[in-house]
Amino acid sequence: MFVSIIVPSYNHAQFLEERIESILNQDFHNFEVILLDDLSPDNSAEILKKYQNHPKVSHCIINEKNSGSTFYQWNKGIDLAKGELIWIAESDDVADPEFLAKLVPKFDQNPDLVLAYSQSYRMNAQGEVTGTWKDCTDSSDSELFTRDFELSGLEYIERFLTFQNTIPNASGVVFNKKCYLDVGGANPSLKFIGDWDIWFRIVSQGDIFYCAECLNFFRYHKTSVIAQAKYKKDHFEIRRQILLFRTSIQNFLESNLNDKTQKLFDQNHKLIKKEQRKNASLAIRRRYYS
Repeated sequence: MFVSIIVPSYNHAQFLEERIESILNQDFHNFEVILLDDLSPDNSAEILKKYQNHPKVSHCIINEKNSGSTFYQWNKGIDLAKGELIWIAESDDVADPEFLAKLVPKFDQNPDLVLAYSQSYRMNAQGEVTGTWKDCTDSSDSELFTRDFELSGLEYIERFLTFQNTIPNASGVVFNKKCYLDVGGANPSLKFIGDWDIWFRIVSQGDIFYCAECLNFFRYHKTSVIAQAKYKKDHFEIRRQILLFRTSIQNFLESNLNDKTQKLFDQNHKLIKKEQRKNASLAIRRRYYS
């Protein structure tokens, strides 16, 4: 299978060369690279241009205006992609050389597979590994995520993805391009949790594979998307985004309602009501105590 690797770059110049080299040095070679910079204020564009003539790089595009959301870049890259499979290789992370070699064959083995992902190392700004991201799933099932598994997507959603994003890093994911397009692509309005939304939609269409081996290095630092979300946005904005996500998913499930999705629809409806109560309570507290 042919893989399109999209690097949505923004303000990560200090990590970019290591990121791109970890892509070009993959043991699996049947891929193209699409480099996209969202008008970074640092010298990211200059670094990307060093690679624009590399035989594996099919596009190197520097935006003239910032898009305002990395998910615009996801959609833009996928519109350009020639591959059957997509890897969103975020610009501050690093890949194990065997990342593609171990995940891509799973799609050949199971024609119903729509998404495969691996466990990730936790890595700081200095490149030091400080653990793994398994703690993100321990509250859901501390034992299951210690080994490889394959599940029906609907079962995975019902057990995990309805309640939290158990696929914490796009850099650890390979997914089916056609499926991404069929479910409408990423929602740029969900600036901080758009990945949760698109994983839910994709996984609902087929099977999912999880590799317990750490094949991805998920970096945490003060300019990461997660850190910026916590720093720039107040609690009310985060709650608003979660409610927007829940509503988006409910509309999606309603348009695809059948015997298999009815339970998810009912489950999500209850969670919407719960979020609405939380938001109403928070709004009242802000009004009277801010």
